[in-house]
Amino acid sequence: MGTCGALRLGLLLLGAACGAAGEPHSMRYFYTAMTDPGPGLPWFVIAGYVDGEIFVHYDSTARRLVPRTEWMAANMDQQYWDGQTEISQSTEQTNRWNLDNVPKRFNQSGGSNTRQQMYGCDILEDGTTRGYNQVAYNGRDFIAFDKDTKTFTAAVPEAVPTKRKWEGEGSFAERLKYYLEETCVQWLQRY
Repeated sequence: MGTCGALRLGLLLLGAACGAAGEPHSMRYFYTAMTDPGPGLPWFVIAGYVDGEIFVHYDSTARRLVPRTEWMAANMDQQYWDGQTEISQSTEQTNRWNLDNVPKRFNQSGGSNTRQQMYGCDILEDGTTRGYNQVAYNGRDFIAFDKDTKTFTAAVPEAVPTKRKWEGEGSFAERLKYYLEETCVQWLQRY
């Protein structure tokens, strides 16, 4: 991705992390996996935001989820950090598999590729909630989840195999919907 593409993507992510006006509470997680991150940079990063403030961070160099705010450091015990680190390490491995396999669908071999995912939830002023799960590949939409219909929208033909797989695993869509409507909201309320 060129400098302009990276800048546009960074601004897009910053806007999504900060949320829109009228959203009193939001939680977002951003995953970024890169085949060629540059010298000394991690190839995989997780950044978690609550109401636009980064509160947790993980990268493939440190391999530990760490607090980025005092309130997280003070309110979560070691068991929480160990469990979330284990989940983050598993997510890192899944992203490694995706970076190894998705380029084949685009008839790509080698080169620099990036996979990004954003998921999370909002609690709106009227108490209703929203949930999101979207994936991008090389800066373009790849696949997104519609929690109301429990279906996935493939933004490009290369995402259709992923759509079929995820919809074929009926429990995957159910678990994702439950996470976005229940678990995510509960954690947002706690944070």
